[in-house]
Amino acid sequence: MKMKTMNMFVFAALMLTSVLVKAQSVDLGVKAGVNYGTLPSGMDELTDEAGKLGFNLGVFARVGDELYFQPEVNFSSYSSEYTYASEKFEPKFRNLNVPLMVGYKIVNEEALKFRVSLGPDLNYALKDPIAPADTEYKKFNAGGVLNAGVDLGMFTIDARYSRGLTKANEGLDQKSGIFNLSLGFIIR
Repeated sequence: MKMKTMNMFVFAALMLTSVLVKAQSVDLGVKAGVNYGTLPSGMDELTDEAGKLGFNLGVFARVGDELYFQPEVNFSSYSSEYTYASEKFEPKFRNLNVPLMVGYKIVNEEALKFRVSLGPDLNYALKDPIAPADTEYKKFNAGGVLNAGVDLGMFTIDARYSRGLTKANEGLDQKSGIFNLSLGFIIR
């Protein structure tokens, strides 16, 4: 997918948010957290595969009450390492990340909320990671995200897993897998 497709997804999310804002409650917030990124591959030629820690910073909107829509815009940084053709590689990713989740509040009290959500996860590379010769990492990737969270008053805690559905590197048969833990603050 190209930048035009990503722009279409972001535009659709913004339009949906603006429609829902008129009839629903809206929470806006900021968040930051740590990532653990991996690049699983089915190729036997890749060895010593390991994930590495990274971080993310972002903003979110939560539109609705019990059933809600949560678009986000995040800066995400993570890396991985592996050996290919007897050479060690450590690609570093700096991405613009746009998850578009639909969720449900299992517990929905004023001071305590337990939430689950899922949806598509769009990523655009702001920097080209180093890749083995004759391979390259794509600028745009799409995936799916599964999130569980708790709100304690104005504070949020989220645990998330994002799995690439498109290959980040076709030549190496790699898809991203990112675990994330973040803390946030709701601005009403």
